[in-house]
Amino acid sequence: MPLNDFGNVGDAYQRYSDGIRGRIRHELVFQVVAGLINAGGTVLDMGCGGGEISVRLCEAGFRVLGVDTSSEMLRRANMRKAQLPEQARKRLNFEVGTIENFEPGQTFDAVCCHGVLMYLDDSCAAIQTLADHVSPGGVLSILTKNALSNGFREALRGDYTLARELIETGAASSIGNLGISTRGDNPSAIVDLMKQFGFDDCQWRGIRIFSDHLDADRFNDSMADALIALEQAASMRDPYRIMARLFHATGQKVR
Repeated sequence: MPLNDFGNVGDAYQRYSDGIRGRIRHELVFQVVAGLINAGGTVLDMGCGGGEISVRLCEAGFRVLGVDTSSEMLRRANMRKAQLPEQARKRLNFEVGTIENFEPGQTFDAVCCHGVLMYLDDSCAAIQTLADHVSPGGVLSILTKNALSNGFREALRGDYTLARELIETGAASSIGNLGISTRGDNPSAIVDLMKQFGFDDCQWRGIRIFSDHLDADRFNDSMADALIALEQAASMRDPYRIMARLFHATGQKVR
């Protein structure tokens, strides 16, 4: 599905984003990114969608530019922005654009690209372009689908035939939360690309290790904090992180 059609599944994405799987993803990624940027720093959120991470980072005091191909998703993002206090709104802007054609005219203390690479045919060119937007000493944050765990969710949900097919063929693609085929990457390959394009201190974390296969109605709010803490504890530990549905890779651009 072309990225500019993503607004067609906007309602489904919002349900996912507000559910337990989306909440785990947003919280764990936000904690890491916010901890890597100096106070008041600038952030480019490429593929910002409905603005979940953009708004969180803005509320934390960062100056954020969110970019997305979908006018419908940007409409949702601007609705979120409208609910912020006036001073916060001044730190947050949204624009239409793609990784390929966006020319910001500046570099940023952090560039985030979360949940985008899985919809592209290849990650290398995208990461190279994103790297060019990062200031020296700045942070690149990539969240995408983990190819190593393809078939794990399907097996835990009882679809053993499909799980076996995905595992035996080593398929990189499978159907995601929105009913769309998405492509996974090997975390080590993404880390190697980040190093190739000028980043060091590169790390990757597993996101949604224990919760990805369960339906949202299996959870209630009283379980959220404990589950997020569990996911955080396991996110950099093998073998747990290898089984995560998503992975979050970060690196610092060499000065």
